[in-house]
Amino acid sequence: MFDKGNLKYFFIWLISLLLSGLLKLIGYLNPNVLIINNFLLLLLVFGPALLVTIVLVFNKFSNS
Repeated sequence: MFDKGNLKYFFIWLISLLLSGLLKLIGYLNPNVLIINNFLLLLLVFGPALLVTIVLVFNKFSNS
């Protein structure tokens, strides 16, 4: 049913879901611990996209 090459993606997907559920449970039990301000929210949303963009641009220029 599952190809061995794609097995690592299912493993990453499973770990991601478990981590998400764990953080949701922690946030439900201790709501005051996870207070996020607007600057941190913007950093969490746009930070990974900006980092990936920078890496892709450096790879393009280094291969040229």
